[in-house]
Amino acid sequence: MAFAGKHALKMLFQNFDTTCCCLCGDAGPLTGEHKIKASALRSEFGETELYISKTGNTSSRPNLAQSTKSKHLKFKVRMCESCNTNRTQPADREFDNFNKLAQKAICSGVDPIKLFELPKYARGSEPYLNIFRYFAKLLCCHMAEVQAPRPIRLSEFAIGNADTNYVWLAVKKDWTYGQKKSHLGEHQFAAHGGLIVIGDKISGSAKGFHSTLTIGPVQYVFHMDLAEIETQELEASYPEFSNWCRSRVVHATQFPLSREEKLSQGLSE
Repeated sequence: MAFAGKHALKMLFQNFDTTCCCLCGDAGPLTGEHKIKASALRSEFGETELYISKTGNTSSRPNLAQSTKSKHLKFKVRMCESCNTNRTQPADREFDNFNKLAQKAICSGVDPIKLFELPKYARGSEPYLNIFRYFAKLLCCHMAEVQAPRPIRLSEFAIGNADTNYVWLAVKKDWTYGQKKSHLGEHQFAAHGGLIVIGDKISGSAKGFHSTLTIGPVQYVFHMDLAEIETQELEASYPEFSNWCRSRVVHATQFPLSREEKLSQGLSE
């Protein structure tokens, strides 16, 4: 398949490389990134021992993580020191600020999405963009975990090289937390949703990528939609990953998620 016209030479993705940063693509000293922010984990759990389990997996015992520095809490893929310590720090700090407000909102019975009505988080403001940059970074990392090619427009936004936001975000009460609360009362809880492929039911082609992040009762649901030209580039230049996406879409079509699974992944009200 060949591209014609003005997009013929435009690369929208870059090959996955474990020796390079999953955000900027540069080689050099690489560092680990938490799947759930360490400061958020400390805020939720303190310094107690942490245990990790997979939702719905009742056949194995939870793994001991020992502390928020555990490798079990970090992505296997890595990013360069510049991205981790400089380029993404404003987004990290703003997420901490926003999450504290979201936790208070939930506890007060206020819809946390209303936080975006605050003047500080006016659409297009730096704090507003930094919230979305944080989730762009997480989505890039989740994609890299499955050896997806690096989405250039998403990663450029994540590290602050572009101001056009490509991330859709919802902030709400976590359904799974609510179910457990009815049995356990208020409790310590954090989770992430991994990577879900949004695909075309007929062709199986990837149309977007979805994930979630939960801290206590607050769930962040976020995804990126692919432009048609991006789907075409994936199909033409990255057939192995495209086939992996297609297999996930076919599986989801043959074995649809239950209502409870959809609610836990923020896919349905």
